Amino acid sequence: MMQYRLSSSSLFSESLLGKLVSTAHRHAPTTVLGWILFLIASFILLVFFLISYVALKMLYNTTLYHYYLSPLRHLPGPKPKLFIGNMDEFTQKPGAAAELDWSRRYGQSGVFRSTFLFGREAVHFMRPKALRKILVEDPYSYPKPPMAWKLLGLIAGYGLLTVEGETHKKMRKTMNPAFSLTNLIEQFPVYYDKLYPLIERMKTQVHQASQDYAIIDCDAAVNKALLDIICLTAFGYDANCVNDPDNELASAYHLVTSLQNGQNQARINMVLNLPLGDTVLDWASDKFDFAGPLKRSKPGSVGETFFALLNGVHRIKKVSKQILHKQLQSGERTGKVGGFKAIIDIIEESHLSENDGRPKSLKQAERDMINQVLTFLGAGHETTASGVSWTLWNLASHPQVQDKLRKECTELMDQDERPPYSALKALAYLDAVINESMRITPPVPRTVRIASKASTIDGLYIPKGTLLPISNRSINMDTQVWGPDADEFKPERWFNLPDKYDRTFSMITFIAGAHACIGRTMSYLEMKAAIFLLVSNFRFEPASKDQEPIMDTLITMKPQGGLKLKVYRA
Repeated sequence: MMQYRLSSSSLFSESLLGKLVSTAHRHAPTTVLGWILFLIASFILLVFFLISYVALKMLYNTTLYHYYLSPLRHLPGPKPKLFIGNMDEFTQKPGAAAELDWSRRYGQSGVFRSTFLFGREAVHFMRPKALRKILVEDPYSYPKPPMAWKLLGLIAGYGLLTVEGETHKKMRKTMNPAFSLTNLIEQFPVYYDKLYPLIERMKTQVHQASQDYAIIDCDAAVNKALLDIICLTAFGYDANCVNDPDNELASAYHLVTSLQNGQNQARINMVLNLPLGDTVLDWASDKFDFAGPLKRSKPGSVGETFFALLNGVHRIKKVSKQILHKQLQSGERTGKVGGFKAIIDIIEESHLSENDGRPKSLKQAERDMINQVLTFLGAGHETTASGVSWTLWNLASHPQVQDKLRKECTELMDQDERPPYSALKALAYLDAVINESMRITPPVPRTVRIASKASTIDGLYIPKGTLLPISNRSINMDTQVWGPDADEFKPERWFNLPDKYDRTFSMITFIAGAHACIGRTMSYLEMKAAIFLLVSNFRFEPASKDQEPIMDTLITMKPQGGLKLKVYRA
């Protein structure tokens, strides 16, 4: 019987790569062909070794290191899969449901571990002491990791949400006056100016319906009204999104937010974190609109995801630049008309002061200032609109709560159709409803930090480079704080807070510390005005008996496919 013995050297010599190297060796270095073959072989070998290294590193991280060598190996947590860790569960379960489930199964001690892509370790802290260390006491030692700030930067600009350290301190201090309570009260009447067109449009839709209600996508409608508010109060720009069905800015944001799901998040993050990936996408969204490729792309494909993202971001940047150009060329102060300080005025003033009072060229101003416009344009309406949408859903699915709130609101509405801030502030049940909705359905269900250096958090050693996910929704619904009914929508709980309630860290919807949401107060004022008008004028019901919105998440948490509700006149 003939026997065959294959050695590693014989296998290599018979392979394509082996033949290529052998040919290169015969020709090199005396011929051009030899050099070409040698370079090709070297490149292929380099790629082969890089792929092998990455594969072995991932295998090591998710097996040997994870179970036997990691200083965090004693922490409870979900079992990772080879190479992908727990990312399949993380991205496939909507609304930060994976972290909520893990917190219930493994977080009883206040801390647990999960594994990201390539076996990267993540530690989830649930208790105030640890959260205070990360967010309040030493926030700049725990910045957002690249995967987080690159995504934020592409969609919402590389502004206040992405910078760290002294740059962040200075930028935040500069912007604070626009968000002072005094300034917000001055601009409060503008909220009514832009919310009442929404009310009138919805009244028309109900009136024209063939039955006594209309099916309305409340998420889309509310987004337009909140976008109108931020455009006018922050930038002096009358976008008129509510009355313009083809408004470019509103449709661009709708397109970008329609991409919110775990699959698209994984796709976008993968490209953003390639070498120069974020730079290429940012440049491409600046230069091209991708409208043609988007029309030709296959629905649900990778191409459609990226063409839609780039087309949406391109159009948002286009309008943002128009807003900035108008301000720089006019030289007028937007806020003077309403008596309040507008964000665009502060942005311009801060850059003039940095440049010794000399106006910068338009191109230079764009580079430094457009990111701030993008940041406040996006973050200034999207999170609040999501909060209003989820509040409407919670009210629609809890009719007794809705009726009780309507009674409180209509009593004030009968006295004043545009009540001042002080009057809305006195509506205790409205306060409780909004707090409870923001607790169980936070517009931003999660954020993440990274340990920039080895440190100790709440007695636990944290190696440098460890990811520190903060699941707002899991913390907000911690049964050890809120009790066994933590998942239930019960506004009454805000009149009798539990003993373990921590004012800063038991509800962390707006984060805390240096990176706490600068627009928190504005968001609450807008939500109160919006819910007050909507509930006073309409009654909301689910569009169908089995309706259960899916909580899609990219940056904010949105109802998948919008939020269609039956809307009746109240």
